[in-house]
Amino acid sequence: MKTLHACTLALTLATLACSSDSSKEDGHTGSGDTGSSETLNPADPATSCAEDEGVIVATPDTHSDYRDWGFDRYAEVLAPNGGAIKIFAETGVTDEQMHRARNVLRWFLTDVPGSTYGTDKAEVANKMADNGAVLMLPAGAHQEGSEPPFDAQPLFQSEMTVEGSDWYINNDWEHRDATFEEIFHLVHDAGIGTWLPGALPEYQAELKTEAIAAIDDGRWGIAVDPHVEDWLEELAEEDSLAQEYIASVIDSYYGYWGAFSEPGGMWGVYIAKDRNEIAEKDPNGGRLLEAFLPPMASYEARLSSDFEGTFEMSFDESTPYTHKSQYLLSVTLTGNNSSSISGNAADNFLRGNAANNTLSGGDGEDTAIYCRDRADYTITRSGNDVEVGGPDGTDTLKAVESIHFKDGTISVSDL
Repeated sequence: MKTLHACTLALTLATLACSSDSSKEDGHTGSGDTGSSETLNPADPATSCAEDEGVIVATPDTHSDYRDWGFDRYAEVLAPNGGAIKIFAETGVTDEQMHRARNVLRWFLTDVPGSTYGTDKAEVANKMADNGAVLMLPAGAHQEGSEPPFDAQPLFQSEMTVEGSDWYINNDWEHRDATFEEIFHLVHDAGIGTWLPGALPEYQAELKTEAIAAIDDGRWGIAVDPHVEDWLEELAEEDSLAQEYIASVIDSYYGYWGAFSEPGGMWGVYIAKDRNEIAEKDPNGGRLLEAFLPPMASYEARLSSDFEGTFEMSFDESTPYTHKSQYLLSVTLTGNNSSSISGNAADNFLRGNAANNTLSGGDGEDTAIYCRDRADYTITRSGNDVEVGGPDGTDTLKAVESIHFKDGTISVSDL
């Protein structure tokens, strides 16, 4: 996939910025490469539990070319036609990073009812599988000329942040999170369609037209660096203007440039820093994004096992990472630290880890997730709060309306 020139630009601009300031329910494996498959609804809380194991496996013999290069783990997302969209991770990339990449990919392919182009994404996913779409996660940082020799979309380890990690919490610009950008490039190229036959040629035509218009009127391709004009020429030659433009909109829309100290997003190449600025300065870009993607990022965010404290999901200007986390719906604690989650105004799915946790739902209709039968837990009320004790420690639930167990979901109001 033709995205490495964009990586080069990002590295150049990053330097300037720094110097200037689960198990399967039906047993179907699709490709036959992994013991876990895409048969579960990602919006179902049971999916979180089912995918604790089996999603990531050793790279199979059928892909010895990747394995011999050092890509030692494999995962996949199955398209509705049974074809696999493959993911390979090199030694050094963490399982946490791999889980996140897979979850974001699946989220991009999740239907958005009522949208112009995203109401039914089955054919987009089918095209990706038919076109042999592959996401590769190489270790380390991108270095021009030393990329792994595969026809695959790269997302390098140094540009994959995991929610709750130091890179994420501190908005570490030396490890700018390119996950949304690079994975959407794969969806765009192989599913929507650029030089590969895709499912949404009308959408691609609109994106390309708007990308060119955005350059002409100064919304995108802003020459914050002498290399930008050369980069745009390269993109035009390889017909990649549309994918790079909409990727810039996506990153700002979901808060990934909200904490950036300079004007705009994507190192200043894009005019809008956040969702409010998109509405003001690039409403056409916002419209095109919302034609395919939802307002909230509904993938499961499995926090880094190193995370300690309270993970905030509501925007707070004094807590800069919440520019991003305010758009999350589903958050899971991992590891063994006694940490907490504080939800936002949406309908959240919150899950603790093996320690004692506090799960606060906030507004909305919120659900706490437990992976065993209800009989394995004790449930007691303490004023307006609920305590759930069992094999996962003892959790305090605040402003949580429902509790999901393996054998059913109960309403807190019925306790």
